[in-house]
Amino acid sequence: MEKYRDRIEKISIAMESLGLTPVAARVYIYLLLSEEHQATFEQIVDYFKVSKSAVSNALKMLESVKMIESKTIGGQRKRYFSANLQTILREEYMTARVKVFFDIMDDIRSIREVDDAFSKELEDVSMLYKMMMVEIPILLERWRRTVALNRKDK
Repeated sequence: MEKYRDRIEKISIAMESLGLTPVAARVYIYLLLSEEHQATFEQIVDYFKVSKSAVSNALKMLESVKMIESKTIGGQRKRYFSANLQTILREEYMTARVKVFFDIMDDIRSIREVDDAFSKELEDVSMLYKMMMVEIPILLERWRRTVALNRKDK
């Protein structure tokens, strides 16, 4: 993994711009690049040389948003963490997040009780996210067919 250290730092900066903490971004990229596709808590702490609490908080955050998962193997006490790409590809995962966002926009509009330009912007954003709710299943189905065709051709 040492050969990836610079890449982890560079890629994690982009992940930070999506709202991840610096440690969470680095841990996620580390897990994506890990040759075993998993790592223990101790391996992550040793690699990044940060506090156990920083790694623990990062792992909890990544697990809470379903970006990673953990498991124990054969009665060992160690937990193995791995990136969870399948959750990200599920329609329910995508639409749930979009729905939360447009519900928030609608709620803010109703709380404000003002019909001004900002309320119109909130309504526009809400409408975009509602349209995305309709398009996500269509897009995912088209993507699945494309992936299946690409695999068939290889």
